Amino acid sequence: MCFSPPSGYGKMVVIGVLTPNDKHADSELLAWLNHTLQSSFIKVEETCSGAAYCQLMDLLIPGCIDLKKVKFKAEDETDMLNNFKLLEKAFDLNSIKKVSLPSNKGAGRHLDISTQIEAVDSFSCSLTTLLFIKKHWSSFSASTDLHVTYSAARQVLGHKYPSDITASCVGTPYCLYVYHGVELMEREKGSVILIGHFDQVAGKSRVRLLDVIQPMKETNAALLTCLKKTLKKFEIPLVNLAAFYYSSPDPTELVSGLKILNPRMLSLCSLTNLAGQACHSGIMAMELSRKIRGLLKKVHQHFPSLPASLKEQLSSMDDPNFNSSLTSNCVLLRTVVHKMTTVWSDLAQYFSSLGARSSIREIRRLFRDQCLRVSFLFLGHALQPLCEFQEVWLNDGDFNKVLKNALGLIQLYTSSFLQPKSMEHFMRSSGSPRSDLIEYLPRDKMMVGAEVVEYLRQKKDAKLTDSLDLFYKSAISFYAAVASSIVKSLPLPDTALRNMALILSPEGRMEVTGKAVADLGMLFGVCPRAEDVSLLTDDFFEYQFAEQENSPSPADQSVDQYWRAEMRIMGKTSIFRKLILSLLALPKTLRMESVFAQVIIDDDDDDDDDDDDEEEEEEEDDDDDVTDDDVMWTDHFYPDKTAFAVGAMVWGSVEGFAVWPGLVEELTRLKNGDTLCKVAWFGDGMISEIRSDALQPYSVFAQCFCPNSFATVTAYKDAIFRSLQVAANRTETVFSLESDSQDELLRVLLDWAFGGFKPAYVYLLFSCDTSNLLQSIYFLIRSEGFFSFSTFSCMFLTDEMAHEVLVKGKNIEDFCLSCGTGRVEIFHPLFEGSLCLKCKDNFTETLYRYDDDGYQSYCTVCCAGLEVILCGNDSCCRSFCVDCVDILVGNGTFDQLKDLDPWICYLCAPEKSSGALKPRHDWSIRVQEFFANNSAMEFEPHRVYPAIPANMRRPIRVLSLFDGISTGYLVLKDLGFKVEKYVASEVDDESIAVSMVNHDGKITQVDDVRRITKKHIEKWGPFDLLIGGSPCNDLSIVNPARKGLFEGTGRLFFDYYRLLNVMKPKEGDPRPFFWLFENVVFMNNRDKADICRFLECNPVLVDAVKVSPAHRARYFWGNLPGMNRPIIASQNDKLTLQECLEPGRTAKYVKVRTITTRSNSLKQGANDRHFPISMNGKDDGIWITEMEKIFGFPKHYTDVKNMGRNQRQKVLGKSWSVPVIRHLFAPLKDYFACDEVLSKCGEL
Repeated sequence: MCFSPPSGYGKMVVIGVLTPNDKHADSELLAWLNHTLQSSFIKVEETCSGAAYCQLMDLLIPGCIDLKKVKFKAEDETDMLNNFKLLEKAFDLNSIKKVSLPSNKGAGRHLDISTQIEAVDSFSCSLTTLLFIKKHWSSFSASTDLHVTYSAARQVLGHKYPSDITASCVGTPYCLYVYHGVELMEREKGSVILIGHFDQVAGKSRVRLLDVIQPMKETNAALLTCLKKTLKKFEIPLVNLAAFYYSSPDPTELVSGLKILNPRMLSLCSLTNLAGQACHSGIMAMELSRKIRGLLKKVHQHFPSLPASLKEQLSSMDDPNFNSSLTSNCVLLRTVVHKMTTVWSDLAQYFSSLGARSSIREIRRLFRDQCLRVSFLFLGHALQPLCEFQEVWLNDGDFNKVLKNALGLIQLYTSSFLQPKSMEHFMRSSGSPRSDLIEYLPRDKMMVGAEVVEYLRQKKDAKLTDSLDLFYKSAISFYAAVASSIVKSLPLPDTALRNMALILSPEGRMEVTGKAVADLGMLFGVCPRAEDVSLLTDDFFEYQFAEQENSPSPADQSVDQYWRAEMRIMGKTSIFRKLILSLLALPKTLRMESVFAQVIIDDDDDDDDDDDDEEEEEEEDDDDDVTDDDVMWTDHFYPDKTAFAVGAMVWGSVEGFAVWPGLVEELTRLKNGDTLCKVAWFGDGMISEIRSDALQPYSVFAQCFCPNSFATVTAYKDAIFRSLQVAANRTETVFSLESDSQDELLRVLLDWAFGGFKPAYVYLLFSCDTSNLLQSIYFLIRSEGFFSFSTFSCMFLTDEMAHEVLVKGKNIEDFCLSCGTGRVEIFHPLFEGSLCLKCKDNFTETLYRYDDDGYQSYCTVCCAGLEVILCGNDSCCRSFCVDCVDILVGNGTFDQLKDLDPWICYLCAPEKSSGALKPRHDWSIRVQEFFANNSAMEFEPHRVYPAIPANMRRPIRVLSLFDGISTGYLVLKDLGFKVEKYVASEVDDESIAVSMVNHDGKITQVDDVRRITKKHIEKWGPFDLLIGGSPCNDLSIVNPARKGLFEGTGRLFFDYYRLLNVMKPKEGDPRPFFWLFENVVFMNNRDKADICRFLECNPVLVDAVKVSPAHRARYFWGNLPGMNRPIIASQNDKLTLQECLEPGRTAKYVKVRTITTRSNSLKQGANDRHFPISMNGKDDGIWITEMEKIFGFPKHYTDVKNMGRNQRQKVLGKSWSVPVIRHLFAPLKDYFACDEVLSKCGEL
């Protein structure tokens, strides 16, 4: 029911009184409400619009709500939310902190107003926050529900919101984001407040939604006041505010207000309009500024009357904000200026044809000004870098890229008009150099643009001396002002930005000086006192020295994960630690949509964590060092609370040492009820008797671990290592290691332990089956060597298997050659014998995995092993472990082989094999069969298309995703195909340049694959062939920080899959349609199985080494005819390295390792020691032209765009092998039209 507000609310009038603690029927409540408001409600539901509550609030506190804004005739959700927002503001203004609702089952049965007023004893957030969630969380915005409940918001913000955000900001430096004018609903906008910090437990940067505010007034002062109140309400300490970002172009008032509270805060606000501000500064500084702006405005005034042809050319002028934003909108200004230079003569002629009014005469004079015309040509050149920077900002917003590009702009602009020494002085003076120390480039060296140079060359006979003086002076003023503006817009000096990147980079730590760290500490405010600077540098040198001496190479490890591990061994009060946390708190991106997306992802993660936390009982602990990763032990695991089970892993005190890990060997119950435990200590195997109440479970690893002892006491480090091995064995946890070194294994085990032993079942650490296991564990405790239980078990089974085969004459095909078990799954592809299911999966993942030295990472036989011997054959990269050699060939064989130099392996010299290790004579074919049949899934065969008669074949139409350097197009043309259309999606500029130059622009380059839609396919298509191979970074098991198929770049596979489904012809369409998808062989089996399920087929493995001088094994999925056929080299294929070399150069190897984007991949042998080529008696590397031949490309194929060696290797390292693609594409000649004369590389 709709009603109107009563008039004359001068006083609070109470018509009826209800006792709060008594229960009342709905009819009584409605009668009281109707009496009080003089309304006529019949049902409780009629009060849900919120208007009645607004009237009641105004009765209680007259004037607190403007009743004119209340929507009494609420028709939809928008009107209802408007009323409750007014009510919430009234609560805030009158310090009403909490709403308590009586428990009334009857009312609950009729009322459903959880969106508006829900019990907030445990959780609450503002209504504007609910509106933000509804608008920007896809799961809610796509929902048909009209509102977001508090319970749903709790799932988004986290069950511990906002206390968890407060706790993070209390102990960690954070970044504060404020995005102004964010749309919440129709006609409603707000300012979104976000908190960014580095989560030390998860080892990643997080961004959390704090609140969404709507100041009473639309002013910066009101926003500042509201922001301060919000931070105070949530108890966010400003002392830890490391950086601040505000999205508005005018942040001065907010920055000044926050700097009063925290002077050391770093402002990132100036980056928002860096390009616009630089453009404005440059234009206004030019001596010709008034003429430039005057001509632009006059032409704009006459724009409506211009001829249609000129209007079309100058269409950018038809912008409502043209005059107001002209000098600060670099993109618009550059577009208009450039267009005007192209039609300058036409414009001059047009205005000459008009009358002789004074305004027209002024325009004519300006168009005849040669200096002004040259200035317009100059601006078309000089504004281009700013436009490119602005484009990156709008489309990407990556913080590090923005800073890097800004530094690049400074370098570009200063080098355009200054001598090198003056450039250094310009940077040191923060863009305000002394004029007497500045030396300009001579005019012929100044960068004024090719169009200016050409114009002046054409006009060299004209008398332009005075004009040129003015022009060059104006150009210098522009460059100086732009560079100075950019320098002043940077949040930190350029040297600090470069040092910041070096400090965070694990590889750059040795390049940073103590002074650079001290300077950064002062800039970030972590050194408020003079003595703090010394403490900071001491902490840094300790980190630097420790890294240099002890740590393994952190290559392929993400920066976040690297610092997560480093900070675990840093003191919590370390100033260097605080500096690193401040650096890691800086944004990953400043683009609003990207930051919001990061918030959503982080909140999803938090929600998962909260769900896990609810399943565990929370306990108070006085130890400040306990982290969120610590596993708390409860009565569920220890029923009697006095004794541990036999076999339990524990921590106990050892006299003179830190708390030490041990194993409960025996329990004795004392008369007084206590339990005495006999504990065997890891490392030295000593036995101690200790009361159970003095022991702690092993699961509280983070509490008991002592970093100082670990760093200084070798025995303690050994004990930790051995105890972690036992823990991993008990929980059956399997790790993927980057190398077989003990340091790498220990690092992974420590990460696992500090992370709470997840995802293992922690109770497995507490007790286990005794007897035999205790005996094995006791052996491990006392052992001098490092090995795992799995290794010990495999050694025993393999030894027994060898005995059964060699002595008892059993068939070796009945045993797993890797572990010795009799439960076999498939044949071993290289040697006589089989593999079990577990070893088969391991073999699949690691057979084609190579170390940096080019050799196999693991043993060729078992794909495991800690110590291996390498084959000395130049063209072989295989390795064999000590266990396989000694057990399968003969005891002591490994030691004998170590003395042979070179030693040729059993696959290269099968006649040398003996014992149970016998190579298969057809192993090269068996490998193909192994990888072709290594999926347990079976799929329906792909649709088979009959060959098309020659006279009916038409040219092929191709869509190439992740196109690279257009290997597909090159092969199609080499095979003689008529290509009607080749549409390529590629984002790398260098690769695009290579494609365009080599194929005369015949390739249609389109947008990022993620932006290609069904409409695009319908517009460009139909297509006959879809090809592509998504990036392998997050799929390859070589990358320890890989995110898998469903995260990072791995998700790009689904864009290929999406477009494949869009392009597939319908069931009744006879048109042949083919597709091909490529990726690396060494990917996780789970990811490979997922790809197979989506593409509904198993892959074919093709190694380019069969048709080229380089190894390059790849998986190919698709429906191309004959994909499974053996690959055979053609006469034109170069099979050896020597065939690819320039004259006078000699190959030292027949085949080379896989060539990647890394420069070291071009060297051969262990530790990249050997150059593959000899020239004039000296070692030399592979030249780029030779590398192009190795891949099958024409000579100088990548020689475009002044690309350097590294850039050319980069684009080649990501490309496909030409002979392999030719092998796969050749059968398509039966379906599509070809030229009458085949190209020289063609094959049928």
